[in-house]
Amino acid sequence: MLTDRTWLRSHEEETSPVRVYRPADHAFPPARGRDGFTLHGDGRFDHVGPGRGDAPVTTPGTWHRDGDLVTATVAGATITMEIVEEGEDVLRVHWSAG
Repeated sequence: MLTDRTWLRSHEEETSPVRVYRPADHAFPPARGRDGFTLHGDGRFDHVGPGRGDAPVTTPGTWHRDGDLVTATVAGATITMEIVEEGEDVLRVHWSAG
C-alpha cells in the first residue's frame, strides 16, 4: 500500500505533531510547493521537496521498514517515520530527521 506511490504532505490537515500525507493524485488546495516522498519496493527512497520556482526537486536515498517504523537515508541524513495510520488515501506519521 505504501510502496511505489508518491506521498505529498497535506499540512492543511495537520492539527498535532503528526504529519499527514496524501497520494500525489489527491486534490490538494493551492500551495507553494509540497514536500513528500516515494518508497520504492526495491528499497529506493525519493525525497521530494520544492526547488527553484517551487518546482519539485527529487533527492534519492534508501529505506527499510521494521513494523510501524520506516527509516530512510537520504543525502547523508536519516529520516525516521513512525506510522500512526496507514490507509489507501492517507498516511499519518511521527517524523524525525537528523
